[in-house]
Amino acid sequence: MRVWVILIIIAALLAGCQVGGDTSKATAVPPTPEANTGSAARVTPTPFPTANLPPVQSPAWARNAVMYQIFVRSFYDSNGDGMGDLNGITQKLDYLKDLGVTVIWLTPIFESPSYHGYDTTDYYTIQPEFGKREDLGRLVAEAHKRDIRVLLDYVVAHTSNQHPYFKDAFGNPASKYSEFYRWTNDQHTTYEGFANLKEMPTLNHKSEAVQKYLIDIAKYWLDLDGDGDYKDGVDGFRADYVLNAPHEFWKRLRQEIKAVNPDALLLAEAWQGNVRQIEPYLEDQFDAVFDFPLYGSLQGSPDKVGDGVLPGAANPGMMAIDLVAPTLFYPPGAISVGFINNHDTNRAMSDFKGDVARAKTAATFLMTAPDTPIVYYGEEIGMQGVKGPEGVWDITRREPMDWYAAEAGPGMTTWWKEASRNNKAADGVSVEEEQGKTDSLLEHYRTLIKLRRNSQALQSGRVEPIKVTDNDRVFAFVRRTDTEAVLTILNFGNDPAKLTLDLSETGLTASAYAATDALTGKAVGDLKPPSYDVQLPAAGGQVLMLKAK
Repeated sequence: MRVWVILIIIAALLAGCQVGGDTSKATAVPPTPEANTGSAARVTPTPFPTANLPPVQSPAWARNAVMYQIFVRSFYDSNGDGMGDLNGITQKLDYLKDLGVTVIWLTPIFESPSYHGYDTTDYYTIQPEFGKREDLGRLVAEAHKRDIRVLLDYVVAHTSNQHPYFKDAFGNPASKYSEFYRWTNDQHTTYEGFANLKEMPTLNHKSEAVQKYLIDIAKYWLDLDGDGDYKDGVDGFRADYVLNAPHEFWKRLRQEIKAVNPDALLLAEAWQGNVRQIEPYLEDQFDAVFDFPLYGSLQGSPDKVGDGVLPGAANPGMMAIDLVAPTLFYPPGAISVGFINNHDTNRAMSDFKGDVARAKTAATFLMTAPDTPIVYYGEEIGMQGVKGPEGVWDITRREPMDWYAAEAGPGMTTWWKEASRNNKAADGVSVEEEQGKTDSLLEHYRTLIKLRRNSQALQSGRVEPIKVTDNDRVFAFVRRTDTEAVLTILNFGNDPAKLTLDLSETGLTASAYAATDALTGKAVGDLKPPSYDVQLPAAGGQVLMLKAK
C-alpha cells in the first residue's frame, strides 16, 4: 500500500493546508477580463479510502471526454468581418474531430457590450457578430453528427450594467426588478459587483424571481427547436464563477435541468485552492469541476511566467497528492477536469518560453493523467500569450487562432492585429505549418489524444504515483485497469535524467512486462519490477504500454 501518499494527504487535510500546490498559486477569485484581465497481469487493486458521499450521476459521455475550449471571437471567421462566429466553428468541426475532440466549450455567445462577453445584456439573444439561434442549432446538429458535444458558458453570477433589468432598477427601489441585484444602499445607487467592477453587478440569487429567470434561460438553450423534448439543444453548461452564487441555487438548477435532460453536463468553475473547498459543489450541484489545485502546481500563478512544475521551476513531488485527491475526496462519479491554461491564464507556451519539447512533455502529462483533459484553442499548436498592460489585459491571452503561416487566409480572424500581439506571421506556429509534420506539437497532441481514447487505462484506470528519490524534477505514475497498464515518466528539469524507479508500491506485480513506447509503437524491451532503470532527455519523457509476459 502506498502509505507515503495516504499519510501526506491525511496530514495536509488535517492541518487545513493547501492540497495541490502552494496557496499563492491559486486565488478564490479568478482573473477577470478587466480587473486581471496493451494488457497487464490481473492484480488486486490496492485499497484507497474514498469519499463517503452519495455518487454523482454524471453523464456517461462526459467521463471519458477530451474537451476543447473555444474563444469564439478568435476561432474562425465565416463571413469575412474579422471576427470568429458560430458558422466558423461549424466549418472547423472536421479539424476538431481529426484532433480527437469530443466536447467543445464555447465562451459566452450572448449579447454583451464587451469583446469577451462575460457581462450579459440579453441571455436569449446571440451576439449579432457570432450569428443567430439557427446558427447555433446548425452547429450543435453538425457537431452531434461527429460525436462532439457542445457546452455553453453559463454566466449567471452577474450581468452587465447595461442589462435592461439593472438599468430599470438602478436608482429606482420601486422597480419590479429591484430584487434582482445586491444593492448596498436604500437608494439602489450602490451595489455589489464581480471583482468590485461596476460593469458587472452581482445578481441576488436568493430571489425566487432571479432563480426562475436564470433556470429558464438554461432550459431554453437545451431545447433549441422549442418542441419541449430537450433532445436537440446544447449538451450542458460550464458555469462561470460559481463562488458568487449560493449552493441552494446550484442545487435547484441541477434538479430542474436533470428533470428535463438527465444527460446534460453541469461543469463548475470553482476557482479554489484545495479539493475540500471545491467538493461541496459536487454535492447535488455539479457533475464536474475544473482541477484548480492541480493547475496551481503545474503552472503556478496564472499571471506569472515560468514558476510552476511544468516550466521546471518547482519540485513535482507534491503532485502525487494532486493526482489522487479527487479520487479520495470527491463523490464517486464526479469528473475532475484538468488543464494547463485557459482564457484567464497565461498561455502554456509562454510559461515554457517557446520550448516545444517542454510543451510536448506538458501535453503528455495532461493526456495520461487521470483528470478529463481540456485543451485551450491554439494550445495544440503552441500559441503564446501573457497578460497585457492596462487596457489590453487578457486580450493577449485570447488572440486569433493561427491557421496560416502568413496569418492570413480564409477564416483567419483579424479583430486583434496589434503590433504587440504574441503570435505573428512565419513564426512556425500555425495549423498550416504543423499539419502532417511528425515532430510538430500539433501532431503530438493528435497522437496523445488518440492514445488516450484507445486506452481504457488512460480513460478510467486508477492512478498510482511513484515515489522518485533520484531526481527532484522527475515525476512518474502508473495508470492501470485489471487488463491494461500504462507507465508515464516525465522529466521537467533542464538537464537529462538517469534514475531507477521503485515500482514495489504499484500494482505491477508480474515478474516481467513487455514494454512498448506508447507514442511510437516501438518495442522498448522488458521491464522487470520492482525496479526500472530509465534515461530521459531534458524536458522530455516516456510513456510505456505494459503487457505481462
